[in-house]
Amino acid sequence: MTETDYLQKIEEAFSWVEDLVESWNETHDWVLECHRQGSVLETEFEDGQKIITNAQAPTQQLWLASISGAHHFVLENQEGRSVWLDTRGQGRFEDIFLAHAQHILGQSPSA
Repeated sequence: MTETDYLQKIEEAFSWVEDLVESWNETHDWVLECHRQGSVLETEFEDGQKIITNAQAPTQQLWLASISGAHHFVLENQEGRSVWLDTRGQGRFEDIFLAHAQHILGQSPSA
């Protein structure tokens, strides 16, 4: 994959998180924030806990970390579309992000 393609996929993942957080804020009347700095996206919850998502360009990976743990994702092709999958076989980026958010929030937010 070219660097341009990789960066586009990172942008899509970051945008998905930002759109999700915006939706949660509107739906649940929460105050969650996303902050981007370079290749790092911080999602901050009302209690100050964070999910950190960042691009690792040298390995073309996407990383996620929170109090629940850390994950590395690689881009795989599934049924004709690109999907960020955990390198330890624990699932898709979106599902793992939601699980980490649920742990922080103490409830299951709708995606």
